[in-house]
Amino acid sequence: MGPRSRTDQLTEALRARIGRGIFPVGSKLPSEQAIGLKFQVSRTVVREAVTRLKADGLVETRKGTAARVCAVSPSLDKGLSMPRSIDGLLGFLEVRRPIEGEMAALAAERRTKAQSAAIKKALLAVEKARNDGVDEDLDFHLSIGQATSNAYWNQFVRIFADPMRTAIRLTRANEARRLDFASAVAEEHRQIYDAIVAQDPQAARTAAYRHLDNAATRVLLADQEFWQQEGRVLAEDWAMQDKVRS
Repeated sequence: MGPRSRTDQLTEALRARIGRGIFPVGSKLPSEQAIGLKFQVSRTVVREAVTRLKADGLVETRKGTAARVCAVSPSLDKGLSMPRSIDGLLGFLEVRRPIEGEMAALAAERRTKAQSAAIKKALLAVEKARNDGVDEDLDFHLSIGQATSNAYWNQFVRIFADPMRTAIRLTRANEARRLDFASAVAEEHRQIYDAIVAQDPQAARTAAYRHLDNAATRVLLADQEFWQQEGRVLAEDWAMQDKVRS
C-alpha cells in the first residue's frame, strides 16, 4: 500500500491553516491556481481537497468565486491524535464502539427513505471500490451519522474523521490480505445497513458493536509479515500526517 495521496495531504494542510486562523472565518481561500502553485499540485487535486473541506462544513463554494471559510474545526479536534501502534489502534476502536453503536441505533429509529438510500449507495461504493476503499468505507460510517438527523451527532463524528481515515486505512490493508477478513467486513457492513433499514435500533447497535469488536480481533490476528510491510508503510504515513498537521 502506497503513501497518502496528494489530495489527503493538501486537505490536511488547508484544514490546519483554517484551524490556526491563517484562513479566518469569512475569508476566501486563495484561487485554485495559487493553491496549486504553492503546494505543487494540479488544479484537480485542489478541487478534490476543497470538496472534502466543504463536506466537513469548513468552506462553502459558489460558482465563479473562490471558496469561503465558514467554520473552523472544533477545538476538540486539536486534541485528537492518530493511532500509531497496535495498542493505539485498539484503543481508538474501543472509543468508536459506543459512539457508532448509538449512532447506528439512532439512525435505525430516525432514518428517512432518502437517508437509507444514501447509506445503501455508500455501502455499494465500499463493495465496488477498486482502490484501497478507505474513503468509501469512511463515507459509509458518516452516512449513518447523517441518518440520525441530529446535526450534533454528525459534527461529533466528523471530529473523528481524520483518525478514522487512518484507522480504516490500516484495518482495510490488513483485511485485504485475507479473503475471509474481506468477506467478513462486507457482511458486517451489510448487517448494520439491514438493521437500520428495518428500523431495529437494538439490532443496529449490536451490528455496529460486532463490526468494531471484530475489527479489533482482525488487528490482533494480523501476521508479522503485515507489520513488516504494509504496517511499516502506514507507520511512515502517520509520521507524515504529524508533519502536515504541525
